[in-house]
Amino acid sequence: MSRALDREGIFKAVPFKWDVQKAQSGAVAVSMGFEIKAQLDGSEWIDWSEYDAHHVYGSWWVVKRDGSVNQPAVEQLASCLGWTGRLSDVGGDAPEIVVQITVKEETFEGKTRIKATWMNPEDYVPEGIGASDDEVREIEARFGSLLRAAASGAAKAKPKEPPPPQEGPPPLSDDDIPF
Repeated sequence: MSRALDREGIFKAVPFKWDVQKAQSGAVAVSMGFEIKAQLDGSEWIDWSEYDAHHVYGSWWVVKRDGSVNQPAVEQLASCLGWTGRLSDVGGDAPEIVVQITVKEETFEGKTRIKATWMNPEDYVPEGIGASDDEVREIEARFGSLLRAAASGAAKAKPKEPPPPQEGPPPLSDDDIPF
């Protein structure tokens, strides 16, 4: 028997089911269940095969409630699962493909759930987003004196007090979901 996943993180997983769901708002999702195979710990994958089976669910909203296509969701399904965009192909057993999923805790209408929220191919490695050493030297040569002058002036200025916390917006209803 499979147990519900109890933590956030990045996991390797295999979808075991998928189906189409339509919200009252008119939005359409491809909803999937995933069986967890491994968890990313720093830069290493920890194999979960020796543990009890765990699962998590997620929904990829492919049509927003305004009737427009949610391109990032469609791209994830196409690039990770080979989905062609045909909703009639969705249902029952999902493609037996290992993917990486990002799992997050989400609170909606007072209920907190652990959900798959993003999907990448199994071999996905995030690209470095920082500038190279050569780029940093070039930027420093061009803007260094301006940045040092701005930092010097900021260090002499008295820091402002942060504004008092404000009460958050009211909870969202199904009609408030953007997709």
